Amino acid sequence: MTRQTQGQPDQPLVRLPSGQLIVAPDAPLPPGTIVFTGNGTGDNVSVNVKGGNVVLTQGTNTTTIPLNNVVPQGVVQISWAVAASVIAVFIGWPIARAVARYLDRRGRAVRADHALDAQLAQRLDAMERNIDTVAIEMERLSEAQRFTSKLLEQRPAAVAVPLDANR
Repeated sequence: MTRQTQGQPDQPLVRLPSGQLIVAPDAPLPPGTIVFTGNGTGDNVSVNVKGGNVVLTQGTNTTTIPLNNVVPQGVVQISWAVAASVIAVFIGWPIARAVARYLDRRGRAVRADHALDAQLAQRLDAMERNIDTVAIEMERLSEAQRFTSKLLEQRPAAVAVPLDANR
């Protein structure tokens, strides 16, 4: 027994033990099936995934879409290139800047050490020249002192001059 309604296919009827006729429920859909109900004028659309393919069914029409080649290989390669570029920009660039700054600071420190060493060497040379100059001047002073002492020893004894009490 079937019942036909306007615009709907034949639906099976079931007689209950009480003798009442009802429309038999549809067979259960396979797991993972999505059903979009029609607007009252057409059949429902069911979407199911079977073996790596998407199966679209509406009434007696069935369309199968293979999933293995949905995205072209070129698009996949471009997306990997974009992802690698983003990673390089946001992760690699700061790391490269940090390494460059470290090397620059280390180079500056080495140059500063060399400059400090050169400055220290100049100051030590100047101190050495000044100490030599002071030593020469001290030698001249001691020579002059010896000469003065020798002259004072060689001069004749001083003549005592009587002091005039009237003066």
